[in-house]
Amino acid sequence: MIRGLYTAAAGMLAMQQRQEVLANNLANINTPGYKQDVGVMRAFPEQLIARIRDQEGPNIQGLPVMSGQPAVIGRLHSGVYMSEALPIFRQGDIAETRNPYDVALLDNLQPDQDGNERRLFFSVARLDNPGQAAQPDQIRYTRNGNWSVNTDGYLVTSDGYYVLDNQNRAIRVNDPADPANSAGQQLKIGDDGALYRVDEAGNALMLPGGSERLGLKVVTNPLQLVREGTNIYRWEGGGQPEDLVQALQNDRTARALGQYTDPAVEGRFGLKQGWLERANVDPAQTMTDMMTALRAYEANQRVITTVDGTLEKAANEIGRVNG
Repeated sequence: MIRGLYTAAAGMLAMQQRQEVLANNLANINTPGYKQDVGVMRAFPEQLIARIRDQEGPNIQGLPVMSGQPAVIGRLHSGVYMSEALPIFRQGDIAETRNPYDVALLDNLQPDQDGNERRLFFSVARLDNPGQAAQPDQIRYTRNGNWSVNTDGYLVTSDGYYVLDNQNRAIRVNDPADPANSAGQQLKIGDDGALYRVDEAGNALMLPGGSERLGLKVVTNPLQLVREGTNIYRWEGGGQPEDLVQALQNDRTARALGQYTDPAVEGRFGLKQGWLERANVDPAQTMTDMMTALRAYEANQRVITTVDGTLEKAANEIGRVNG
């Protein structure tokens, strides 16, 4: 009966943690590029119950009987717990903003040969010296394309990370010392991530920092990413995520070898400047899940109340001596 208390309490803790995950998803419904978390519920590892200091040892044929050894009683499962919160990297809706510093990622990359999901990410980094390329351990990944330009003319995220190009360098779009060579609102980002500015004559020119292309990375099995904050991820898998250009070349090689023919690699990703990817959180479904978690929490609470009442009767009424 005491075990019932622990089992119900474990259920209450699991539902509380699930409620916190759902509430966090709902709070970030307006965060660009946010990916919702899903709580993973698991049963506690089963436990082997035994009587210790037992005077009757196990009777195993061919072996001497050893007194004082534990006698096995059986197995016990003691409830449920939330082991982790996994992000869902499903594509979110996109919304038009008409801001040249907003970029939405759209991808429908095919799984790899092992069936692992593949997703596109922007590469970003915190840099003490934006004039130097970021080291692999400094690089982080995000789907948030809501950017701005800092006082030094570099493209940065709302969290203060520098947006990187395909050479892992910070992207400089404005030169405060030379406004004539600054991109300003004339920054252009192509569907393939190409970076350039347009002058008054309509000519495409290079950016002041020399960056030619966004640092788009193909992350295979994004569940190996670890969330840092709300929208930033750190790679914990083997090697490093593949550069998009190299990934496209590998896809074309595979297609030429006849490994697959459909769909065409060029049609499986894109960028839209002046648009933002919205959070992939469904508010109606999230509210429903929150109510379900609350009902499960209340059910476990009633179990504890019932077991507590039964124990009270067992202690105070059963076997009472009248006299």
